[in-house]
Amino acid sequence: MSSRHLVVPVRCAGEIATLRVGRLPDGTRVGIAFSTPAGLRVAAGAQEWMRLSEDSLRELLVPLGVHRIQLDPTMVVVPVSAAAAS
Repeated sequence: MSSRHLVVPVRCAGEIATLRVGRLPDGTRVGIAFSTPAGLRVAAGAQEWMRLSEDSLRELLVPLGVHRIQLDPTMVVVPVSAAAAS
C-alpha cells in the first residue's frame, strides 16, 4: 500500500468530480497525476484538481480499464473536440 498523495486533475460539475485521464501516443489510456500543484499548472495550465492517495487513484481507475498512472507528464493537451465544446 502506498500512502503517497498525488495531485490529480479533475473536471467538476457541481459537487461531482470526475477524473481526467489521458492517452499515450500508442492510444493506451493512462491516469494523470502530479507530485505538486505547481507541476500540474506547468503541464496543463489552470486546472481543477484534488489530492488522492496513489492507492485511491488506482482503485478509481481500474473499473475504467486504466491500469497505468503517468506521473508528472510534461504536457497535457485537451483534445480539440473537448476544447471546441467548452
